[in-house]
Amino acid sequence: MDHDWTEPGPAVARRPRAGWDLGEILGWGLIVAITLLAAAYVAAGIMEAGASAGPNQLEATLLYATEWVSPYVALFPLAALGIAWWAVRRHASSGAPMAPAADDDAPDAESAAEAGLAHLFRARALIILVGAALIVIICAAIGALVSSILLMIQGELGGNPVWASEAETLGVVTSALLLCGIGLGGAIRLWLQTSHLLADDEPVWEPEPVAAPVPE
Repeated sequence: MDHDWTEPGPAVARRPRAGWDLGEILGWGLIVAITLLAAAYVAAGIMEAGASAGPNQLEATLLYATEWVSPYVALFPLAALGIAWWAVRRHASSGAPMAPAADDDAPDAESAAEAGLAHLFRARALIILVGAALIVIICAAIGALVSSILLMIQGELGGNPVWASEAETLGVVTSALLLCGIGLGGAIRLWLQTSHLLADDEPVWEPEPVAAPVPE
């Protein structure tokens, strides 16, 4: 019987699906939280800099827009990276190719393998988001570092001495850069490991070939 290509066939491969566990929800929630926090701080900093116009306005605006950077902020994506690492360690064996199972155990084994692959796909996506968040924090930290150095050299911000506060900013930003650099290196390594695990298990979005009808 000819196959109607306008209807989805039962043999079409689908991306494996699985329910979300608490660790995955927490990891993605941390990324959303740091995104909202950074956006709020940047908006507030720009408005604050515009409300108090003074000398060195460009440097002051850059400082206000990046003063949210701290080692504590870097802990958000680092915690999400730890959750992704735990997910990869947990589901690596279930998502790996398995030896043929007995007929009675085949449905359960196949279901477990598909669930493991789904969790690995989510872990890889979370790792990518963690890397992006760390890069944003690194860029903001560099901006805060540059603005702090310029303001320290120039000596004043709106008529107030800044040597003490800017020296503190330098220490905080340097610590954040160190943590983000370590986290980014770990994210790249974990992404390569996860991609290697999924290299032979990518779902194929192609229908199976249908045999031509036998002429009567």
